[in-house]
Amino acid sequence: MVAFMATVSAQPFSYIYIQGDKQTPFYVKMEGKMQPRYGKNYSILSELNPGPVHIEILFQQRIFPSQKFTIEVPENGYRGFLLNRQGDSFALYDLQKKEYLATPGEK
Repeated sequence: MVAFMATVSAQPFSYIYIQGDKQTPFYVKMEGKMQPRYGKNYSILSELNPGPVHIEILFQQRIFPSQKFTIEVPENGYRGFLLNRQGDSFALYDLQKKEYLATPGEK
């Protein structure tokens, strides 16, 4: 009898964590697909490959207009964001870089 061992290479993935406030429930659509919602005030986008991903933040009962962002996913790591209200819109604050993520059209 010959024993055969296969080596399985685990695919390293990255993830994005978005934390909102307790008053404004939100959903996330990534690359045009609604993402599972495990809580009203946070979202975890997992098993991501490195590179840019396009997300849209949607608000429960459409109480605010949706917000679109492009996030650069790191290789074998994570990015964390706080979703902060700024007037009638929202911005993502990058917890690692300690700066706001530019929305499309901003530089």
